[in-house]
Amino acid sequence: MSTLYLLIPADDIFDGEIKNAVLPNGTRVAIYNLNGAYYVTDDTCTHEEASLSEEGMIDGSNVVCGWHFCGFDIASGAATASPCNEPLQTYPVKVVEGKIHVEL
Repeated sequence: MSTLYLLIPADDIFDGEIKNAVLPNGTRVAIYNLNGAYYVTDDTCTHEEASLSEEGMIDGSNVVCGWHFCGFDIASGAATASPCNEPLQTYPVKVVEGKIHVEL
């Protein structure tokens, strides 16, 4: 059985913005708003451990790491640009009463 964990109110993240939060187990996650759809991935780039919420930028449907310009598909976590080849962990998202949650 899965549990919903509150991250942030949906009104706190604007279209094209990245925010961060911490899961109950201590994992930092990045929260994305792409045209009103919300996505959550691990916040740490799989290449050199940069924070995607602090150092990354959204480019279309990808997040690009500001350190070495690795790219990841925000919805699937798949690596889309070198030097990254390991995907990001993604999390199922639910918006309940205007608040963004992940389902674990």
